[in-house]
Amino acid sequence: MLSKAKTEKPIIRKVSLWLDDVLWDYKRFPQFNALKDGKKLLIIGLTTKRGRIKLPLKPHKLFFKYLNDGWEVKAGVKLRLIEEERKVLAYFVFEKEFDEPSPSGNFLSVDYNADNVSFGIQEFLIQVRTDLGRLTRFYSDVRKRIQETHLIGWKRKLPSRKGRKLLKKFGQRKRNRRIDLQRKLAKRLVELAKELNATIVLEEVPKNFNQKIMGRRKKNEKRLRDTLHNIGMNGFQKFVTEKAVEYGVPLVFVNPSYSSQVCPRCGAFRVKPDDDALRQRVFECPVCGFNLDRDFVAVLNLLGLFPFSLKADEPPVEDSVSPVMLVVEANLLHHKNSLIVISQGLQQK
Repeated sequence: MLSKAKTEKPIIRKVSLWLDDVLWDYKRFPQFNALKDGKKLLIIGLTTKRGRIKLPLKPHKLFFKYLNDGWEVKAGVKLRLIEEERKVLAYFVFEKEFDEPSPSGNFLSVDYNADNVSFGIQEFLIQVRTDLGRLTRFYSDVRKRIQETHLIGWKRKLPSRKGRKLLKKFGQRKRNRRIDLQRKLAKRLVELAKELNATIVLEEVPKNFNQKIMGRRKKNEKRLRDTLHNIGMNGFQKFVTEKAVEYGVPLVFVNPSYSSQVCPRCGAFRVKPDDDALRQRVFECPVCGFNLDRDFVAVLNLLGLFPFSLKADEPPVEDSVSPVMLVVEANLLHHKNSLIVISQGLQQK
C-alpha cells in the first residue's frame, strides 16, 4: 500500500532476522541455562558487527510440551526485534513424522456454512449454530461507520490516525473471535470422531475458493459476497486437519458438488429450491415430497449413503432416512466433551 512519506528517508519500523539452518540449528546448539526458580533459558549465539553475542530466550511452556511429546525443533529460527519494549521474539517451527491412519468403516461428514456447522453419522445429525455470518456482518457495519466518521483531508477521503487504530482493532477482534470458535469446534469434532472411531469427511475446497465465490456472486450481492469471503472455510479445515493428525483420526476429502441438490430418499438430481425455501434453508423434493434442512441433506449426501445418480423415475424407498436431528448453540463448545455427551445420548435412543 502506497502512502505519502512523512520523513525524508525510509524508516524500518519492524525488524526481523532469519537465522537459517547454517547460522543456527537446534540439534547442534541446544544450550540451556537453569534459573533459580527452575525455569530454563535457551541461549542463541549471534555474530554482529560488534562481535559475538549470546541472546537468552525464555521459552513458552508449549515449547517444552512439544519436545516432551516427541516433536523436533526444525533448523532455523526467526527473530523479531521490539525496540520500544527492548524485547526479542523468537519463532520456532516444530516437525514430527506421523503414520497416516487408514479410513475406518464409520464416517462423520461435516458441512460448513456461514451461520452453522452441520455434521453427523447414520444414527444422528447435529447442527451447531456459530453465527459467523452475522458476526462478519456486524463488524463490517462497525468498520463502515468508522470509515464514515473518522475522515480527514481536503475532501475527507483519508482515515484519521484514530480511525486507523479503530479499524485495526475491530478487524483483529473479528478474526480472533472467528478463529477461537473455529479452533474449539474443530477440537470437539475430532474428539467426537475419536470417540466414535469414525473417519471425518470434509468438503474438498479449492485454494482459490474465496476468489471463485467473489466471481460467482452478482455485484448487487456485495454483502453476501463479503460474508462468504470472511467465514474462513479453509482456516476451519486447517484446524480440523491439525487436530485430526494430533489425535490420529483418519480424514478424507470429497467433492461437494450438488451435495445439497440431491434428494437423500429418491435420488432426484439438481433439485433447486425456490426463493422462499432458499431463505429458510429447506430442501423440498418435487418427486417424493421429502423435506429436510438443506445442510442436513448435504451431510447425508457427503456420507455416501446415497449415490449421486438419477433416480427420479424409481419409486422412493420407504423410511430410508430416519436419523435423529438436534440443533445446539455454539456456547456448548465451551464445555468439555459436550458434543460427545450429546452423541451418546442420541445413540441410546
